[in-house]
Amino acid sequence: MHHTHFALVVFFLLATTIAGRAQASLPPIGNAIVPACITLVGSAGAVPATAFGDFQVVYLDLANNPVPNVAITIDLSGCPDLHLCADQLDPAATVDCAHRTVTKRTDQSGTVHFTLLGGSNGAGNAVTFLNGGKIFGDGLLLGAPTVSAFDLDGSNGVSVNDLSVWLSDFGSTQPFGRSDYDCNGGVNINDLSLWLSAYGSGAQSTSCASTCP
Repeated sequence: MHHTHFALVVFFLLATTIAGRAQASLPPIGNAIVPACITLVGSAGAVPATAFGDFQVVYLDLANNPVPNVAITIDLSGCPDLHLCADQLDPAATVDCAHRTVTKRTDQSGTVHFTLLGGSNGAGNAVTFLNGGKIFGDGLLLGAPTVSAFDLDGSNGVSVNDLSVWLSDFGSTQPFGRSDYDCNGGVNINDLSLWLSAYGSGAQSTSCASTCP
């Protein structure tokens, strides 16, 4: 009985040590802060429309400590009616057109800012509803935001033709993510107001020079 008891104690200690090491090796994703919605924008020449598209991801560990140098990836592979610009006009961003992703790394505060350049594919072509995007931190899924776009026809910047596309989405009564700018889960008049603000700003006169397929 003494030997049996001793063996059980050793087994317990070994199991505890192994479990502890496994737990310590887990990525520290405890309190990552991600947006519920993101919006693809255009640019004015080489200046991205940051005022209309900036969003941030904050990566914290289980003790709420910021984690620097984490690769944050925005994945639009589940949004076939949206596209990214091959050139994001951001030297810190890595674009993977084959997988339809953009990746940047967190700073010392565990924070990374994105302004994603991209657009959509015209009237009658909307297929993605809510929560079509994905956000990963070092390969781990952190969130699934709804993704919208102001340049709804994908050409000539944000123009009156995009309004026609938005109206087609509105008239369908379907919750197409690309036209839901206010992140309320539907396409409504408030979204039109936000589109008009983006159009009137003149900050998105340029579409992608080259798009990811």
